[in-house]
Amino acid sequence: MNMANIKVLESYNVFEDLTGAEYQNSYSGLTSNIGNQYFVQVEWYNKFLVVSLKPGTYTFRFSKNNSVIFTEETAEQSTPYLLRYLTVPLEVRYNVDLQRFRPYAGLTVAYSNMLGSNDPSNESFIPTKFTAGAVAGTYIDLSYIILDLNVGYLSGLHNITNKSTRYGTGNGATFAQDDILLNNLQVSLSLLFSLQKQKRTGAVECYY
Repeated sequence: MNMANIKVLESYNVFEDLTGAEYQNSYSGLTSNIGNQYFVQVEWYNKFLVVSLKPGTYTFRFSKNNSVIFTEETAEQSTPYLLRYLTVPLEVRYNVDLQRFRPYAGLTVAYSNMLGSNDPSNESFIPTKFTAGAVAGTYIDLSYIILDLNVGYLSGLHNITNKSTRYGTGNGATFAQDDILLNNLQVSLSLLFSLQKQKRTGAVECYY
């Protein structure tokens, strides 16, 4: 599960209020922005340190909500977005071996490249994205099968809006694209197969 959390750096609108008031844009909340993630996980570990590589496709869903107050009515508009990225996250974890359970905490960085889309509004975003954050979880050792319960929060390191196409939101939309950071909360349960159980030196994961 992959939940997007939008942070607005600067708002942009096509309209201006003659009274001097600013139009406020809002975005759907974390629990409404549920996307998915499909990845393959490869790990190297020793007694305390785990290095995990998790390349795959990560989907982000969120909506932008706008309100424009006219003399006699308020016009509201909601624009949904669906962004798919090919992402390569790298996690470094410190774990404690408690036999069946091995809780861990660590740091993660990720490089992402947006996959193609027929939605013209997606052209208002740049194709690349860099994120960094923290992860925590636990391994559950079931002999030759190991479960990895993982929770992580990643923060966007830069504005993902394409400034040259911020007004090209598609389908005649009347609001420009804001400057935003794309943050996300990730929750996953992975299934790993140990290659060398006795020495505990490596694992490869198959996940969907």
